[in-house]
Amino acid sequence: MDKNDKLKYRNVSDMEQIRRLLFVFIVLISQFGYSLYAQTIEDYNEIGLGSSSLTLARNQVKYTLPSNFVLETMETEYLECLRSKDYTRQLPFAPFFNNKFVSKDGNCIVFIDVVPVASKDSKFIDFPYLQELKLDINTYHISRIMYDFKFNTGKNDISWQELPLHYESSKYANMAFNADTVITYPLTVWKKYKKRYSYCHVVLIQKNGRCPIRLYFLYNNKAKKSLNKYIKSLEGVFRYRDPKDYIQLIEPQQDSIIHIIPRKKKNLIQ
Repeated sequence: MDKNDKLKYRNVSDMEQIRRLLFVFIVLISQFGYSLYAQTIEDYNEIGLGSSSLTLARNQVKYTLPSNFVLETMETEYLECLRSKDYTRQLPFAPFFNNKFVSKDGNCIVFIDVVPVASKDSKFIDFPYLQELKLDINTYHISRIMYDFKFNTGKNDISWQELPLHYESSKYANMAFNADTVITYPLTVWKKYKKRYSYCHVVLIQKNGRCPIRLYFLYNNKAKKSLNKYIKSLEGVFRYRDPKDYIQLIEPQQDSIIHIIPRKKKNLIQ
């Protein structure tokens, strides 16, 4: 190999190394860029909502900590104060709660119910031990409202038409939560919660193809006249993202063993 050949070989070798370095650099940059838009379940757990974090992540719900409330995690709790003496079934009140907002003035507590879904591609509610139920995510909130009133009144034959439901305007639902529907209704507190809270008002937030969210406001006489103020301060705390703002979720390892029911393509974006 003469001098010119050696020089030519060295140039080719140098170029090959440069190409490899550029390739590695591009890969690192792309991974860094992806990490800006990808979220792991650990990231969502940092917001303090425990098991609800995964459902919020899968359903593209953005969570913002409210300024006038403090988020508290607690042992599993049922709101037995809402049980009518005429409700004879032994089943406890559903849902059970692990998270609540407590107003900084102490006059209002908001229990948070985020209904779980099987996976990010599922249109069914997640019942790991009763997967054959296949409860549709878009209509599940109806059965939950009915159960609330059966539990609260003791009437098993209560009809939808006689329920004291109030539908907020679609404009409000979109503005406050980027939702399709917001339904509110009162429930009777039969026994004061913590000997202090005498009233209950439920705000149900629903968007087609996503998990419904229910907020149970328990409040006292001091908060009664200004209930709307407490509700307003939670507007935007949970907000369904638009498709253009979706964040890529990195599913936890254990999800590979969860029974997944794929959602039809036409329902991926509502």
